Amino acid sequence: MAPLVVLREGGAKLVGACVLVTSGAHTVALASAEVLRKAGQPLAIATRLDGSSTLPVAAWHLGRHPALGVIDLGDSSQFTPEVQPLELGSLSASIDTRGAPAALIGVRVEAGVFARIAVGIQLVLDDGGGMSDDVIRLAVPQERVPDGALLDGAPLFAWMPADPVLGRGSEVVAVALGIAPRTQTFGSYAPIAELVGLEDAAIALPWLEQPPVQPEGPVQVAGEIGRFTGPIPKPE
Repeated sequence: MAPLVVLREGGAKLVGACVLVTSGAHTVALASAEVLRKAGQPLAIATRLDGSSTLPVAAWHLGRHPALGVIDLGDSSQFTPEVQPLELGSLSASIDTRGAPAALIGVRVEAGVFARIAVGIQLVLDDGGGMSDDVIRLAVPQERVPDGALLDGAPLFAWMPADPVLGRGSEVVAVALGIAPRTQTFGSYAPIAELVGLEDAAIALPWLEQPPVQPEGPVQVAGEIGRFTGPIPKPE
């Protein structure tokens, strides 16, 4: 997670959060489209939590979900140990925590610097009491949300346990992006975010074709030996 800021004289003003994703040679950032629309200019992504290093946001476009904004950072490598993009393989293909512990990672200002804030949530599905075909995925807080925490554009991470059947170890994956809920209540729930899938990262990142690996040492060649049909040469 990286802070989204607007550069002002005297410092950077925090306006939201975003998640950085890389294919290894190309990087994009996913953020709330509403935050990007209203933030003002010049907009940037802080790559140090004290705001001393930033990447400019020259342009952005809407993702497949209208609430999602996609920022193309190209082959930028101007990151720091404090802010590093996630590898594409660290993203979940679906919004499903499989019951694992999950938390939105937001940001706020603490003692003049940006700080990441984790808020444990429960994933709740809402279909309007069975009246809607559009199922909304909600993040309902399981603890008090810290004062000043910005969660619009915060990524949702899940701590997946090991799966011996599939031979998979435990892992932490990014499951979704949290955006401001359209209303403050959904039935009996009071969500802090609606959840949007991260498939736009895979769509926005260009495919990098890997060259075939050349084996070392002797190479076994398999093939067919054709039948010889010509005259048998006489020995000289």
